[in-house]
Amino acid sequence: MGKKIYSEGVISRLSQYLKHIVQLKGVGKRTVTSLEISSHTKINSAEIRRDLIFFGLKGKRGVGFNIEELISSFNKILGYNDRVHIALVGAGNLGKAILNYKILDKFGFKIGDVFDNDPDVIGKTISGRKVKDILEMKNVIQEKRINVAIIAVPEDSAQKVTDILVEAGIKVVINYTSVPVKVPKYVDVQTTDPIEKLLHTLYYLSNTVYTS
Repeated sequence: MGKKIYSEGVISRLSQYLKHIVQLKGVGKRTVTSLEISSHTKINSAEIRRDLIFFGLKGKRGVGFNIEELISSFNKILGYNDRVHIALVGAGNLGKAILNYKILDKFGFKIGDVFDNDPDVIGKTISGRKVKDILEMKNVIQEKRINVAIIAVPEDSAQKVTDILVEAGIKVVINYTSVPVKVPKYVDVQTTDPIEKLLHTLYYLSNTVYTS
């Protein structure tokens, strides 16, 4: 029997819930109510309760839902059991800022490989990652079976870099440039909130990559 496929709307909401409750856990909270989730996600609290009940998640009256249990359940639903390894293309100012965005690691997303085409940057270590030549990118991605890549390159290089990533087997592209990029239908491109969209794409990956 195959894995149940949920609607885009449900997965989008779960991604928002997970993002918020992981942040709550980080500040020491142990429980959360549907009203608290609603106030941060702007999703109607009644709909939140329906979603949680649908997945068999029950809270205690006057207390709310256990955050650890919610995180464990959402991770299971989204197909997230291990850390998600990401390739970053572009080690300029934007790329450096992304590498220093510590919250990515907090959510289990690890940027392990960084690529650039600037001879002055290649070989240098930035935030603990040694910058590799972009000419190595395709081989590294294929050898490590990386499925997600962030592009933080100049606008005129965005499509060319995306083409290489697609050819290498990347399934999700987080586009930090200001230009749209074209990809085949089987590749997902995200351009907004990186955490929320990465959480969202966990489900996409689990149903297109890990089950293939």
